[in-house]
Amino acid sequence: MAKSSGIAGGFYVGGYDLSGDVGSLENASSPRGTQDVTGIGQSGMDRLLMLGTGEIGFRSFFNDAALAEHIILKTLPTTDTQVVYAKGQAIGDACAMLVAKQINYDPSRNADGSLEFAVTASSTSGVPLEWGLMLSAADDTHSSAGSSSSLDNGASTSSGAAGYLQIIDINSGTPTVKITDSTDDSSFSDLIAFTAVANGNEPAFERKTVSGTVNRYVKITTTGTFSNCKFIVGFRRGESTDDVAYS
Repeated sequence: MAKSSGIAGGFYVGGYDLSGDVGSLENASSPRGTQDVTGIGQSGMDRLLMLGTGEIGFRSFFNDAALAEHIILKTLPTTDTQVVYAKGQAIGDACAMLVAKQINYDPSRNADGSLEFAVTASSTSGVPLEWGLMLSAADDTHSSAGSSSSLDNGASTSSGAAGYLQIIDINSGTPTVKITDSTDDSSFSDLIAFTAVANGNEPAFERKTVSGTVNRYVKITTTGTFSNCKFIVGFRRGESTDDVAYS
């Protein structure tokens, strides 16, 4: 691994690709509360970690074209959405992933005439922000059932995983998107199978988890009869230090 910039990233909200309309990532945070349990006989603070949360803040440019940011974000839906920031556009690039509610859509018209909107998404599903790796190269399109290139994580892990899917578009049919894993980068088995989505029901998004062993190599596989399914997938391996095990 090496130092790198934030040039050529991706930004996805609820199955919509807003990469061309989002100008900056303001924050991707996962703060933890603390409880002060310092005893009277101690000379320094003693704290316990409490509940975690997550937040992604970003700024967008005004665009009222179909499927662009103003049409998607102006409604401030009361239901959950999914926000994924991809640092780059290659398999294995880091990504921040969050199931959240959009809590604002605040415009500012600056003195130079520019117009921007500040947007914040806050976690709502009991899961804080998760950092993972992209299994799709920004967004991928499978013209029919098949597989993307695999990601080598160097070793297997034993604490489960979480997968994030956003389906942007389907030309026809009903694809099922899966995350599969392998010990040898040759023979792959299903690890996480997302809910099948039929043409006409996109955009769609889902977060799913699995417990136990996750093998060294992982990749995306699609099954079913369909044409041109465009999607993104982010992936996080669980850690032994996680507060709540994946189930």
